[in-house]
Amino acid sequence: MLEIQYREIKTGGIEILRCFCRENTVRLPNEICGKPVVKIGDYAFSAHKRKEDEARTEKIGEDFFENESLEMFCGERVKEVYLPSGTVEIGKYAFYGCVNLTTLGFSDALLRTGTGIFTGCKLQKIFLQIHHEGKSALKDIVQDTRFPLEVEVYYADQKEKSRLFFPEYYEEAVENTPARIIETHFHGTGYQYRQCFFRGEIDYRKYDQLFEVAAVQENKDVVWEILAGRMLMPYGVSDYSWLQYEGYLKQHQTEMMENLKENDQMPFLEMLSRKNFFTREGMEAAIEWASKKKKTEILSLLMDEQNKRFPKKKKTFEL
Repeated sequence: MLEIQYREIKTGGIEILRCFCRENTVRLPNEICGKPVVKIGDYAFSAHKRKEDEARTEKIGEDFFENESLEMFCGERVKEVYLPSGTVEIGKYAFYGCVNLTTLGFSDALLRTGTGIFTGCKLQKIFLQIHHEGKSALKDIVQDTRFPLEVEVYYADQKEKSRLFFPEYYEEAVENTPARIIETHFHGTGYQYRQCFFRGEIDYRKYDQLFEVAAVQENKDVVWEILAGRMLMPYGVSDYSWLQYEGYLKQHQTEMMENLKENDQMPFLEMLSRKNFFTREGMEAAIEWASKKKKTEILSLLMDEQNKRFPKKKKTFEL
């Protein structure tokens, strides 16, 4: 059940001004009154929203009661927002102060974003659908947050996916006294990863080239986030980059299970099994971890794999 305040704009589309609902997740409709939703208004999900004049209202859902009022979907209530596929623009400060915002979904129709749309937010995950050439506002959105961010991209025409992880980084102002200037120093590879775009599209080659740097500078959990994303959804991975990821995996398998996030553990192990990437040491370490953590499903898979790949030699006796 969703109530939307909106207005028509000069181009003939719809601009969403405010939402009211009971949930903390909203999927906005592609159309309102037969017209496409093309813009999310300024401060649309912020608790600091000014009063709107001449706004129209649309109610979506069949379980409305007469004169029922819903709570405004803004500020701390906002957790997940999925924009209409035809949304072209997000207005300024649209998510200002949405401290619990975790997830944003949009398509490559989105090309423009306003100032400070994520001020006061720690966005964690983006779902992007590519229907056209691949250009979108993803670069601007990724660069608008310095916190850890996972981006899952679905290429509709090719029915393929990629998953990219952008690590956290922070800036430090350092005074260069002889030159009488203040220099900005960036700490963490997150800033470098956020530069991996070319003409509005993801530059997968540049992204994968940074792994060598991340493997040295970042914590192991970050390194495995990057590696798992690229190996589980390898869209755009070159043969050279794949060998680079594979080499790290074979060399550091004993650390694998401790650093893989829980949702990745089973898919990753199945991939290792399918491609015969397990080493004996990596297998033993994974089995020990699964036994200690009481992960019965994972332990069963690993034990079966161990019996196939590394069977114990039968003892023989000579008389």
